[in-house]
Amino acid sequence: MELEEFKQKFNLPRINDYVALLSESQKNWFWEQLMEIKQVFPNIDIYHAGASKYGYLGFGRKRVQAKRVEDFLFVLHLEKNGNFILYIADQTYRLLRVDEDVLPQGYDQSVQKELNLKDWLDQVKTFTEELDLDYSGEDLYPVNYEVEDYFTTLEAYNFLKTKYQKTKEATKKIVGFRNNSNRELALILENSRPSLFLGVDPEDNQYFQFKFIDNNSKIFGKYDENEGRHDGLKSHATSLSKGNKAYYIEINSLSDLEKFCEWYELDTHQSIDNSNSKVNKEMSNKILQPLNRILFGAAGTGKTFNTINHALSIIEDKSLEDLEKEEREDLKNRFDEYKNKGQIKFVTFHQSFSYEDFVEGIRAETNDQGNLRYEVKSGIFKEICELTKTTEFRSILGKEFGRGYILQAVSSDVLTVKKPNGNLIHLSVDLANLLLESVAEEKISIEDLSEKTALDKLDNNHGLLEPFIVNGYNSVWANLIKLVLEFRNQNNQPTKPHVLIIDEINRGNISRIFGELITLIEATKRAGADEALSVTLPYSKEEFAVPDNVYIIGTMNSSDRSLTGLDIALRRRFTFIEMPPQPNLLKDMSVEGVDIERLLTVINQRIEILIDRDHCIGHANFMVLKEQPTLENLAHIFKQKIIPQLQEYFFDDWAKINLVLNGNGMLKPKPVEKLAIFPNVDSEDLGYFEDKKTWELVPTSFKSIESFAKIIQH
Repeated sequence: MELEEFKQKFNLPRINDYVALLSESQKNWFWEQLMEIKQVFPNIDIYHAGASKYGYLGFGRKRVQAKRVEDFLFVLHLEKNGNFILYIADQTYRLLRVDEDVLPQGYDQSVQKELNLKDWLDQVKTFTEELDLDYSGEDLYPVNYEVEDYFTTLEAYNFLKTKYQKTKEATKKIVGFRNNSNRELALILENSRPSLFLGVDPEDNQYFQFKFIDNNSKIFGKYDENEGRHDGLKSHATSLSKGNKAYYIEINSLSDLEKFCEWYELDTHQSIDNSNSKVNKEMSNKILQPLNRILFGAAGTGKTFNTINHALSIIEDKSLEDLEKEEREDLKNRFDEYKNKGQIKFVTFHQSFSYEDFVEGIRAETNDQGNLRYEVKSGIFKEICELTKTTEFRSILGKEFGRGYILQAVSSDVLTVKKPNGNLIHLSVDLANLLLESVAEEKISIEDLSEKTALDKLDNNHGLLEPFIVNGYNSVWANLIKLVLEFRNQNNQPTKPHVLIIDEINRGNISRIFGELITLIEATKRAGADEALSVTLPYSKEEFAVPDNVYIIGTMNSSDRSLTGLDIALRRRFTFIEMPPQPNLLKDMSVEGVDIERLLTVINQRIEILIDRDHCIGHANFMVLKEQPTLENLAHIFKQKIIPQLQEYFFDDWAKINLVLNGNGMLKPKPVEKLAIFPNVDSEDLGYFEDKKTWELVPTSFKSIESFAKIIQH
């Protein structure tokens, strides 16, 4: 058969899209590989399917011209990165009972250097014939199969990923989602039809059609807490993993999937599924946290004060309401602990703050010999992003793994491990994270690390892997990654949140400080998101992305008229939370009969009419009166805080300030001696002063409680 005629037998849209990805040399090798298979196995059937974008090719025996190949010999996954490996199907390879060094299970271009494809295929054929495995099909090709008109897993995945946020990046086998009611669900990507794990029993629902899937559960499609199930649930939908009840169903239409999503978000399931207490507790307690938020309000409304509560709410997954019930001292102590661990960082923006302070810059330093050298130094934002890469490793500091190895120190780029003999070895943090996530996402296994087969399965990372795997550290890596994953599963928290607090965020030059990161902080552009972006940093030339567990809390004084509005590009990337004055916090607080709550309320009502609500007086100014409710303290607050603030707000328009104070006698107009001050000016020109007044404070009024009572008297 001529090559062009052969290609036409694979003329399906997804296969064509995949071939278009390949370079010319890859295309040639791809077609040569397929033709070689047909020469060694002339009647083998070739079928195209799969839920991924390009699917896979299955090679085997096909007795009917519908559905898929019944008995697989080979599988060829069409990867989006253009790579492809021809695999002997797992179940067949197990039947062959042959060692990898005798017959590799997978054949790619790296194996080609040592073993000719035809020789490899001949070996496969010999082993299958010895076991009487017959793969003589009907010489069918992808174009010969009837197109099945059913709802596919790929269609379900495309629908769910536009509707919900993924719990983490999908693997070939599984993807998890969290819906708008904080319930987790998991879609199994290995199956051709949409198969879902969920945490609520759908048996009696009246919304959608489905069927339970039997997967070795005692009750068909229903798992109790102690039954094993898909391993990928541990990292993609922890509330559905072993230790919780779960339900496994198949949905066969887009309409039913849409109805399922509506049903799964309803709160009415709580009474149905109370037996699944652990799932309900986790889901009901899960707090949705915006990645970027700004607390804004007038001066003295507790913006900076409340950053502690907001940071703890993120890190401890507690509601603000629950935190407000706790003692302030306890909150501050926990905040300081997280700050010391590096999970919280605090910075104040100002006009001199720059990109070099925030992201990275070049700093001049002098060494011990007095020589000047220039080094790239990370700014506070890059530092906290880098810390997220090592959080899980820091959690096992000092713990023993393997045969007496101990993780002794963790830096932003190196793990220091103490060997049983006392010597130290240094391991790459980048490699550690690559291996950790590859195992968690089931791209490789712990056994692949210990047996050095990770090199073949992660062949795009040879430069990073080879020095550590080939040179004898494979068992160290295997035991280290195993320990971290055990700790992750025990704590049920794949990644720890990190919080950066930016006080007075609008005082800095936002565009200059954030630079290109203004795009990367957006939720949809964070690492792991569907539209994730990274940039090459200008000084270090490193590829940089913002992790999805770094939260930004900013504070902004909305009454500061010296500042321009917040950068529009940044404004749309933040959730704005107003921090208004709260006179109710001054409830039951009085000074010699003057109700302080009422006093602040009346003052702010007048300010809101005369200017706007952004210039109200904050309750924090009066909190000192809670412990020391004296006239002396009240007078000090007005002289040192309230009146100077009103001067700023009203541009020294004392008449309006007097209106705010309700003419209480703290201010009085002074007579203007016009002729004495302007002796050479015509009396007609002095008419300019008819409406002009100068004002002065009346010191004695601050010593009388009546002056304060008059502010709220009608």
